[in-house]
Amino acid sequence: MPRSALLAATFLAPVLLLASASTLLADGELAKDSAEATFSTTPVGDGVYQVTTVNSRFETDFFPPTLGPNAHAKDAIVYQLVKIEETHVNKEGPAIDSERVSGKIKATVYPLDQTGKGPAKFTIEADGDESTVDGAYLSVTRYGCCVELATHAVYSLESGKYLFNATGGNSESGAPSGQWATLDSHLFDRIIAYHTAPTEMDDVVLKGADNAAIVITYASQTEPLQRVLVTVPKDVMGSDGMINWLPKIEVSNKAFPKPSDHIWFDKTGADAATTFTDIAVRLTLDAKTKLTIPLNGDKLLLDKAKLPKGWALVEVPL
Repeated sequence: MPRSALLAATFLAPVLLLASASTLLADGELAKDSAEATFSTTPVGDGVYQVTTVNSRFETDFFPPTLGPNAHAKDAIVYQLVKIEETHVNKEGPAIDSERVSGKIKATVYPLDQTGKGPAKFTIEADGDESTVDGAYLSVTRYGCCVELATHAVYSLESGKYLFNATGGNSESGAPSGQWATLDSHLFDRIIAYHTAPTEMDDVVLKGADNAAIVITYASQTEPLQRVLVTVPKDVMGSDGMINWLPKIEVSNKAFPKPSDHIWFDKTGADAATTFTDIAVRLTLDAKTKLTIPLNGDKLLLDKAKLPKGWALVEVPL
């Protein structure tokens, strides 16, 4: 029997900032850190091995703050370091196809300023196969298999909170993963995202109502505001659970009557409830299937929604 093997590689990822000479490290750098990559394999059968890899990396990101004393301040920027650890466990070998056992993403966020790297602000841990840092968001992707779609769990890199899951391709509004619709003003921003079955995460994401096939989330940059399950008749799902949808989520109002995935509101000093009102949110699933939900006073009005016959909306706790 082959013995388990463990290979470790260490690399340094310096982060450079301008600062006075008194704050610099001995080699002239302001901040420095390191991360480890490891590999191990264990025999679990004839020609079958359980392989574990842990890969770590550093990424910097920045975005205008919406929380804290500098929230919405002119030219204010949150600048921080994100340490990503991706752990993958698979069964593989020359005699079998590779089989996923588990995948975990861990992201630890540190502030960066002229004094260097500060203590960790928070840590995000999630089940997933891949991660992407994009400004104020961390997207954790869980791959699909066969007819299943990939789904992207999106977290706030400002607050550390889970915001929503999204499926679909990139949108014009700049969503890093999944298709989002966005509403923006000088002081506030909102995201409307959808997750549709079938995916590997449906048992988690669609939990809370029988025959739920879609979840729609209304969120800010830092927290979810509403989460709504869309339930459908059993015959829509089919006995095999397959749904052939090509979803698109769009927003419109009187000023922008043509549905799109983004509306900009040129308002300052107003609260969100007066900014995000008299808006129609439309989720198109195919040529014959559309859902329209009014958005008034910064809230989705479920009782005013237009739905196909037999469909329903169920708001679930955040």
